Amino acid sequence: MAALGNPGREYERTRHNAGFMFADLAARAWPEGSWRACGEGRCFDVRLAGGRVLLLKPGNYMNNSGPAVRSLADFYKVPASAIIAVYDDMSLPLGGLRVRRDGSAGGHNGMLSIVSAMGTSEIARIRIGIGPRPPEMPGRNFVLGRFSPDEEARLVPALERGFQALTTALEKGVDEAMNRFNA
Repeated sequence: MAALGNPGREYERTRHNAGFMFADLAARAWPEGSWRACGEGRCFDVRLAGGRVLLLKPGNYMNNSGPAVRSLADFYKVPASAIIAVYDDMSLPLGGLRVRRDGSAGGHNGMLSIVSAMGTSEIARIRIGIGPRPPEMPGRNFVLGRFSPDEEARLVPALERGFQALTTALEKGVDEAMNRFNA
């Protein structure tokens, strides 16, 4: 799984780091795993139901996430079809959630970088709603802005549902996760 965000304290708890916040929640839910340096980022490594799951937080910036994902996929011989990307989406309302098996990057530069690096759009994804963006605010300013306490409180249930969707995708497949969580 590739959780997208920007490294560094200045980006912590910003809208663009919803993917990193998701990875932190998953790591807390799986106490038997551990964080470690891996390739071009940090990985949470855990064994679940006889399989191994790596949650990658790329160490490069959001718009250049693809090389870190590709490097890890190549090292562990993981096909693109076995990758699940988790990231923010300002086209979904705050707290919204959307699971997809594949598709275009939808204007998200981090996902575009992954699609480009992997050479395919056949990458599953869990999109976490952070929108809508105020019309007078440039998109860059919006995604790099911090959540208000009220917004963050509304985001937490989406992160939890996203984790349930990830667990479902890992155990029963992405189609089942789509059927359960895209209502």
